[in-house]
This record gives sequence, structure tokens and C-alpha cells, in this order.
Amino acid sequence: GDCLRPARSVRRGERMKTTNRSAPLMTELLIVVMFFLLVSTVLLQVFAAARSRSTDAERITAAVSEAQNVAERLYTAGEAEQVLAELGFVSDGTDWSRDDGTCRLTVHLNETGEAAGVMREGTVRATDPEGNSLLTLPCSRWMGGAA
Repeated sequence: GDCLRPARSVRRGERMKTTNRSAPLMTELLIVVMFFLLVSTVLLQVFAAARSRSTDAERITAAVSEAQNVAERLYTAGEAEQVLAELGFVSDGTDWSRDDGTCRLTVHLNETGEAAGVMREGTVRATDPEGNSLLTLPCSRWMGGAA
């Protein structure tokens, strides 16, 4: 009976050696998984920020295009108020504004008459839905003739 006991002890020792060899491997695998989780989290945040900036850039580009169109129409118009009404702007008595959901365009007009003609100056301003200014575009036109 005594001959069998050392054999069992050796087997337990071998099993312990195998377990001890797999512990560093499991630790290494855990570290690799944690590293990949960290990298994927950082990449996800980078892509989310890029998407947000892309959306902001699209909004600003659309606002610039609309503001330029309004400024060009005002420059060529004889009656600025009529053109603004045709473009969907509404007057509050001082300024003209139009809100399309992605940005709000506001036009402020000022005309000064001189003996030689009339100087029409305007400002086209675009703001986002939160009220943050996206751009301000000045426009002016000298209309010769009697005031």
C-alpha cells in the first residue's frame, strides 16, 4: 500500500504544475482582451466625434449657401422686401427671418438716401437651432438716382 501513495502525490504535483503554467497564460489573455476593449472604446469615441463634426460642417455649408443666395438676390433686387417675402422670410418690423429647422436666417436692411442715390446695406445672419451664430454675411448695393 505504501508504494501507491508517492505515485498519487506525484500526479497531484504534476496537475499543480499544469495549473501553474496555465495561470500566466490566462492572465495574458485577460490583459489582451482588456487592451482590445480599451482600443475599441477609444476608436468608437473618435468615430462619434468625427460624425458630429461632419454634421456640423454640413449644417454650416448649407447655411453659407443659403446666405449667399439671399445676399445675391438682395443685390439684384429692386424691392428687397418683396424678394424676401418671395423667399419665405417674415418681417417682425425690424428684421426679416426664416427658419427651416436646420438653421435660422435673419436679414437686417438699412437704406440711406443721398442726393445722388440710395445706399442699401444689409446683413444676412445664420444661427443654428440653439441660437449659436454660424455666420454673418454683409451685403450692400448703391442704387444711383434721386433719393
